[in-house]
Amino acid sequence: MATISAVLGVYNEEARIEATLRCALWCDEIVVLDKQSTDHTREIARRYTDKVYEMPYSDFEPDELQKALKHTSGEWILRLTASEVMHPVLATQIRELIERDDFPYDVIHVPFRCYVLGLETKRSPWYSKVHPVVFRKRVVKIHHDSVHAAVDFDTKRHYKMANSTEHCMYHLTHETVDIMMEHHLRYCRAEGRLFPPDSSMGKAALSIPIAIYQVFVQRKTFLMGWNGISLGAAYLSYFLLRFVYIWEHRHSEAPNVYQQIRSGILRAWDSHETHV
Repeated sequence: MATISAVLGVYNEEARIEATLRCALWCDEIVVLDKQSTDHTREIARRYTDKVYEMPYSDFEPDELQKALKHTSGEWILRLTASEVMHPVLATQIRELIERDDFPYDVIHVPFRCYVLGLETKRSPWYSKVHPVVFRKRVVKIHHDSVHAAVDFDTKRHYKMANSTEHCMYHLTHETVDIMMEHHLRYCRAEGRLFPPDSSMGKAALSIPIAIYQVFVQRKTFLMGWNGISLGAAYLSYFLLRFVYIWEHRHSEAPNVYQQIRSGILRAWDSHETHV
C-alpha cells in the first residue's frame, strides 16, 4: 500500500497552522520544519505530529524542502504551506489515486483555489486551476537560484485532476496588505541573494514587463474594477521590489557612501572645534 507524508516549512504561523495540520491528518505522517518561530507554532504542531524539526531562520532556502524530505518515510509527498487547507473529498480522491496499482504517474496536480487579499477569480494574476502539490519523493528536483521556482520534478509523468471549485486545495494567502508586504520583503531579500551571478540585470528587469503583460493582457485584471487594480498593483509590487533587491545585492554602495560622508563630516567638526 502506498504511503504519503505531508510536509510543511513554517515560521511564526500560530494563527494558521492548526487548520492546515487538521486537514493533513489523513496522511500517514506529518513532517513540520520550523525556522525557529518565536510564537507558539512548534507547540501547536506537536499536538498533531511528533516529527517537528528545527532549522536556523532564513528568509528562504531553496533546499528547505530537501531538508524536510530527509525526515519523511512516505513514497508520496503532500507539500503544504500554512496558507492552505484541503477539502476532505480531495484527500479521499488523492488517496484512491496513489493506492491504485495501475497509476503510472509521479506528480499529481490537484484542483487549486488561490485567494489573495480575500479575492479569487480567473482574472487574478495568481489564478491557477490546478497545482502540483502531490508527488513521489524520488522525482523532486531543487533549483538554487529562485524562490518561487525552486522545486521542480525529474519526470514527465504528470496527472492533472479534474477541476473543482469546491473539492480542492484552498490557498488562503496575504490576508492583509501588511502580511503581503512582510512576505514580499522576506522573499525579495532571498531573490536578491539567490539571483545567479552570471545573469544580467537586464534579465532581472525583464520580469517586470512580463508581469505587466500578465496583468494587463493575459488576465485583464483591471476589468475587475478597483479590486482588480489593487490585485494588479500588489502583484507588480513584488517584481519591482525583487528587481531593487537584486540591484542592491549586485551594485549598491550605500553603506560605504554613507560611512564616508559621516566620517568626512565628523572630521570637519573636529577641525572646526580646534579652531574655535
